[in-house]
Amino acid sequence: MLRTALLFLCLACFSGLHAQKKIKIEKLGPGINTPGHHEVAPVISLDGRTLYFTRLGYYDFERTLIEDGEDLANSLPAQEYERYIGGIYNQIAGHTVFNPFSSEYNQDIWVAKSEDAESFTSIEHPGYPLNNPLPNSIGSLTPAGNEVILINQFVKDGGMKKGFSISRNLGDGSWTFPEDIVVNNYHNSGPDVSMCMSADGSVMILSLEKPGGYGRSDLYLSLRTDNDNWTTPINLGSQVNTSARETTPFLSEDKRMLFFSSSRSGNSDIFMIKRKGEDWFNWTKPLRYRSPINSKKDDSRPYFNAETGYLYFTSTRDGSSDIFRAKIAGRNPYFVTVTGRILNSETGLPVSGQVMANYDRANFDNFYKSSNGKYKMKVPKGVPIVLTPSKEGFIGTPEDLFFEPNYVFFQDFVMDLYLNPSNDPEPAFVSLSDAPVARSFRLEDRDINQASVGDKIDTDPIFFEQSKAIVRQGSYATLDHLGDFLSANPFVRILVKGHTDNLGRPQDLQKLSNDRAKAVKDYLVKNMYIHPLRISAHGLGSSQPIADNSTEQGRRANRRVEIEISEITTPTATGMR
Repeated sequence: MLRTALLFLCLACFSGLHAQKKIKIEKLGPGINTPGHHEVAPVISLDGRTLYFTRLGYYDFERTLIEDGEDLANSLPAQEYERYIGGIYNQIAGHTVFNPFSSEYNQDIWVAKSEDAESFTSIEHPGYPLNNPLPNSIGSLTPAGNEVILINQFVKDGGMKKGFSISRNLGDGSWTFPEDIVVNNYHNSGPDVSMCMSADGSVMILSLEKPGGYGRSDLYLSLRTDNDNWTTPINLGSQVNTSARETTPFLSEDKRMLFFSSSRSGNSDIFMIKRKGEDWFNWTKPLRYRSPINSKKDDSRPYFNAETGYLYFTSTRDGSSDIFRAKIAGRNPYFVTVTGRILNSETGLPVSGQVMANYDRANFDNFYKSSNGKYKMKVPKGVPIVLTPSKEGFIGTPEDLFFEPNYVFFQDFVMDLYLNPSNDPEPAFVSLSDAPVARSFRLEDRDINQASVGDKIDTDPIFFEQSKAIVRQGSYATLDHLGDFLSANPFVRILVKGHTDNLGRPQDLQKLSNDRAKAVKDYLVKNMYIHPLRISAHGLGSSQPIADNSTEQGRRANRRVEIEISEITTPTATGMR
């Protein structure tokens, strides 16, 4: 028997006002909604073309159940297997569950595909490990595009516990085994849970039942601290939560609107609130959607897609729980799809790896892991973006992107990313944008006897904000390393040289290159306490290209900063640090 506590997706959460304006609702077709069975928890991809949902009590479910390395679906006789599954469901429910295979605790994830974001013509039923005989449901998607967030955490040799996990589509129809999401001080004392992640991956809104809350289930805020960890959930407060149940949150792509369901009116209804400013604890008065979105039955699980303007939701108005949608807005997607290949720059062949997106304004990184050399990501409009491929043994070439916020992009933006083979024994991960510095004298050697005046110092790439002389945070460690070298060798002076491509007025390029060189010097002086007289900084504009400026790859190589040893003095010549 499973040794851990289990969570299951609750069917309903809890009715209507008057009609606001002429809104038509659509019940999705028979491939998605089935007579006599419950379909719940719609989760729609940002492009509106992939719909994930959960089907309950259906005869066609994934039977693979691994316990201590053994698949019980194969090793146990049919009746004994059914009794075993029934025992697990009894544990979840707290009472005897009759006919376990047709019960609401038997939950599988299904996937519907559309070519035009309107009609779903293809229905898929993923196998193990995305599904198993236990409760399976998707709470949200990650920004990577090929990852889903699952309710519950899973153990490979058998078991399941409260929390959330991530599974990745490998591109061939298979999925990775779920990896835990770490939420600090996570606790949920209720039998069901729901959540959403913001489209940029920086925020999660969780519906939890915890001591000290306002009602049975409240909405909580958790912020991402790095790629794996999330802050302790904080209650969103009385402007959002009541003594009733607040569940099934969905945060709009721009993180301004929060959709959720609440039982404050009796049954479950769908509500929407807006953030006031940047504060996560200051909201407008909740708006309760009127008929036909809300009905006299339970309506919940709102999931708004800006690409199509559809609000997807779950309702029991026709008896069983079904998935509906209503067009509540015009098309105005906040994100643009960027797709392409990760290529070896020498061979031109696709390679597996990962792509990191840095959102300049938010200083936030997001990853896409590719097993086949292809990637597909959603990036926000109106924000400078840097995409950089990464793989051990390679140096990634960063690409800068910016999509005008008022434009509607009807097609995917196609861009291949390049990995340059590296001779370094350690992985050379380039995390941000602009251009690599030259390499010659290795900082790791620390032996000044191996250096000569005029040598270029070997550092990792130094990156700047696009068209600015502001060093990106991802390059601080590189400059710290350089500062440590200078501290260890107080008789070395350096020259920092800034270079640009040839796009722009010569006087502007000269100023930019000079300002960037000076920014490196300023960092070493202010943060590493290197004496300013030991560092010279000069900009050379576009006067010394190292590659052909007629190609983007050449221009990228020409946008660089070089660190050169300008003087090696004797110990009596200076007392400077």
